[in-house]
Amino acid sequence: MKVIRKSILMLFAALTLGACNNDESIIEVEIMGPSMEPTYQDGQTLKVDTKVYEENEIERNDIVYFSSREDLYYVKRVIGLPGEEIVVTEEQILIDGVPLEMPYELKNNPIVGEYVTGQAEYFVIGDNYSDSLDSRTTGPVPRELIKGKVVD
Repeated sequence: MKVIRKSILMLFAALTLGACNNDESIIEVEIMGPSMEPTYQDGQTLKVDTKVYEENEIERNDIVYFSSREDLYYVKRVIGLPGEEIVVTEEQILIDGVPLEMPYELKNNPIVGEYVTGQAEYFVIGDNYSDSLDSRTTGPVPRELIKGKVVD
């Protein structure tokens, strides 16, 4: 009888813990394509906190989940914050004239240019710099299109 009672208590504790961890702000998304390699792989499933930015600011190097105006969804790294000038060359990225420390070496970048983010816009880039559709071609992402932060 003690074993049954202990088993029931353990089952109840596990169910209660599971219910407490059922956080509706966390969603799962799947990476489609190579644009975030080597950080994330094509087909990899990630957890995204959809409420984190209700109380926190978006920061440089956050990896965000956002929609386009065409209702397509992307995962990219934030490198430019509101009101910044971003210069992308073949070998480096400058933020307001200061070289940005990148997680991976930028070599022979095929997409170069100068950009300025608006007051509620963010410049995002894929970690696979040579194979990413990002702010270098589509422009900055408006704040209202950012849906959450990747929390792995």
